[in-house]
Amino acid sequence: MTSDEKTDDASPVPPQDPQAPVDPRIEARRQDVRSRRRLRVWITAGIVAVLAAIGFGVTQSPLLDVDEIEVIGARRTGTARVLEAAGIDLGTALLGLDLSGPTRSIAALPWVDQVRSSRTWSGKVTFDVTERTAVGQIPIQEGWALVDLDGRALQTNPSRGTLPVVLFSPVPEPGDWLSTRALPLLEASDALISLQGEGIGAISWVDGQVTVDLPGAGMVHWGGRDDPYGKAVTLATFLARVDLKCFEVIDLTVPEFPVLTRIDNCS
Repeated sequence: MTSDEKTDDASPVPPQDPQAPVDPRIEARRQDVRSRRRLRVWITAGIVAVLAAIGFGVTQSPLLDVDEIEVIGARRTGTARVLEAAGIDLGTALLGLDLSGPTRSIAALPWVDQVRSSRTWSGKVTFDVTERTAVGQIPIQEGWALVDLDGRALQTNPSRGTLPVVLFSPVPEPGDWLSTRALPLLEASDALISLQGEGIGAISWVDGQVTVDLPGAGMVHWGGRDDPYGKAVTLATFLARVDLKCFEVIDLTVPEFPVLTRIDNCS
């Protein structure tokens, strides 16, 4: 052997023939594995489809629909009016029932201040209503309009009630709001509710200030919006202890230091 000749002790590996037949047992095993995988996929898909169909059927069945609608606290508004505003029918599906729209509709009713809505999966929908409180009555063409402390018109009555009389215009339809200029008058009216029947007359703006009329005994200059209940207490004291027929004005701008203006030559 010459120096240019090389030796290789490794035996050559014959190339694999891609067309060579596969052992039948191996091929059968492969087919079995693929069949099992396909079967599991179909079983899983079938279970999901059945559960979805059952779930949809349950949501549309009487098991999950509205069986009862309860209204709490709507003494002045009335249950029937709340239900009409809510617009929910018995038998409505609970799943997907949005209570925000009915809640807003109920809150728009004149007497309603706040609404809390809830539902249970047993089929009960509840609207818990907090109503407003009337603090004064305003004379209008059709009679008298009840208003609350925030200036909301609540309802109209054909006859005068027992609340203090407030003179103000214009008065909107029930459910709408008086202008903010009415608020000082309504605050005074709220404070004077306890003095009704004690010679309290109409509350109004006179020469740019809130004034309370005292029929047969002059008037009260109410002053600003501060301490309305303290002013009411001071006025109650005067009404109970002082003969006011000779006094033209009681100035309650500072309720701790009221100022009385006498009528000249009155005895």
